[in-house]
Amino acid sequence: MANKFFDQEQKLTILEKAKTIGIKEAAKIADVHYTTVYDWRNKLQALGREAFLEHQPSRPGRGEKEITPDQEEAILHTWQDNPGFGPGQVRSQLRRQGKTISIRSIRKVMLANGYEPSQTKRDKAEPRRFEAGRPLELAQMDILELHINKARVYLILLLDDYSRFILGYRLLEHTSADEVTTLVRDAVSRYGKMEELLTDRGFVFYSWRGINRFEKYLEHEGVDHTHASAHHPQTLGKVEALNKHIRNELFRQTHFSTLEQAGSALEQWGDHYNFKRPHQGIGGLLVPAERFHGQADKVLDQIARDCDVTSQVQSVERSIANLVLAPDGTMTLYILGQPVMIKGGSCG
Repeated sequence: MANKFFDQEQKLTILEKAKTIGIKEAAKIADVHYTTVYDWRNKLQALGREAFLEHQPSRPGRGEKEITPDQEEAILHTWQDNPGFGPGQVRSQLRRQGKTISIRSIRKVMLANGYEPSQTKRDKAEPRRFEAGRPLELAQMDILELHINKARVYLILLLDDYSRFILGYRLLEHTSADEVTTLVRDAVSRYGKMEELLTDRGFVFYSWRGINRFEKYLEHEGVDHTHASAHHPQTLGKVEALNKHIRNELFRQTHFSTLEQAGSALEQWGDHYNFKRPHQGIGGLLVPAERFHGQADKVLDQIARDCDVTSQVQSVERSIANLVLAPDGTMTLYILGQPVMIKGGSCG
């Protein structure tokens, strides 16, 4: 399919033909990609017939950039595997496979195949972002209320702030301080102890009178417990965003008959999120597991060399030792996220 240039009259003729035989068939006859005809149709609808005919392309004679069948297949396959992705996320996932396709081409293919961009408007004043400096320095925890067959269930999520790696979750018919304690204890056993845990002031996390069993557990383990500001959900923004993805991409897309069925689907979704899905919050090219397991620099270097890194994500290994230099000059050695040695820094 060669690059072509059409004047506005010719485009209108092709669009008229597309009304009877369809956009893809009209595109074949014109020997252009169907996304190009789709773009023309959108411009015609936005401008009206008269303005469309008078419209002059910004760079006449440049022609239409070709989207190859392999590129189209890669875009649609990636989007099918990740239905919640936008064009930028699809581009990032393709870059991880060593494939570089412009975001404009990706957007064209997705729009022509039913993609509907989000119309959500951002507030003028963006909340101030914060982020931990390394894995397990800070974790966020929240409870999402869901329904399975009209029965109310609760999803407890534990997220590493630095990497967005899901440290653990529990899907339950009832929740309690004991359940959240078990979730944190299991995560500590598997990945190491977080220094600080951020939650809201829900009854399972916080007691207005005295101290509950969960708070006692954190105190005993030496985990600092921080509470989000009242009426300010942005403080827990990272885990709240995870809540939204799970609700929209899993529980609103699939009907579950039982808690066990939902739990099995959630496990698959969580593995995909941790090990296969590039996260926009950590640069758009890395998956949470790579940042959590200390593989970020290695993976970014491979991506820069157009290597396919998607086949090796599940084999990442945790860096068990981490030496951290604090602003005051002290150095702390962490083994699996737990401080085991402190050295005094130099005053010079």
